[in-house]
Amino acid sequence: MTQSNSHTPFYRQMIDLLQNALNLLDGQGKAEVLQFIIGQQNADGGFKDRGGRSDLYYSLFGAMLLKASPLNPPKGDLLNGSGALHQLRQFIIHQSSLKIPGFIEQCCLALLQKELKTGGFTRLKTFIQLSRSFWKERYSINLSYRSFVLFLTLDAVLPFPGLLTFGAGKMLKRTTVDQHSPCSEVAAKVFLQKMLGENGATEVELLKSYADKWGGFRAFHHVEQQDMLSTAVALFALDFAGSDLRLLKPTCLDFIQENYSEGAILSGDGDQTQDVEYTFYGLLALGVLAA
Repeated sequence: MTQSNSHTPFYRQMIDLLQNALNLLDGQGKAEVLQFIIGQQNADGGFKDRGGRSDLYYSLFGAMLLKASPLNPPKGDLLNGSGALHQLRQFIIHQSSLKIPGFIEQCCLALLQKELKTGGFTRLKTFIQLSRSFWKERYSINLSYRSFVLFLTLDAVLPFPGLLTFGAGKMLKRTTVDQHSPCSEVAAKVFLQKMLGENGATEVELLKSYADKWGGFRAFHHVEQQDMLSTAVALFALDFAGSDLRLLKPTCLDFIQENYSEGAILSGDGDQTQDVEYTFYGLLALGVLAA
């Protein structure tokens, strides 16, 4: 995955990786995953958060999974991915008419508007709206948890490609990582370094050190439990940086397989809750390993 003059937005590249993962599954496995994804959609078209309410953040994961899923099920199959996308589109059209208070939620809405072609989306207008919202919430946004949503949105909506590189350079200068940093922050730095063509060999080795010998990546060096989010973002960043993943592949595949549960992929840290967020992370990690 490299940038070029015909750069494909990173969220689209992630959808391609999700497709890689689904291509590894047999017909029954694909049907189970699609059934789970559609089962997470509420009647209004939005996707459920952990409380069961329709949520833009979870709907973004649901949309990307639907886009990667087979939308033409076998004859007689009740699953209908195309119908699910239509319902989601109606949900997003309705959300577009409301005042969305949170910056992260606005990012999710902008990406969904763009991908689902709901109308009224323009890159410059959206960029101005997000810039104003970000400025208002600049001290309260937890970027360490949802920073990738911000980055995916800016990558998709910035009116001038050079702005993304400029912003990446600013972020990189403010990013300091060491063995006490969370895995996700180290992954972010590796990603930004590769974007700017910098030598990130030291950070790549640091990121690899979060890999557990039993499979998956840990959020911090001092914790024993691996988790799917850390595993996905670490593998994605390492792959983007051109790192050799062959030594990590067997145990990471085992970790993903161990956390597969009836079409969903669990968080991997002992939580048995099924949701579209960790299913997305699990399939993303699998897609990287299958690339």
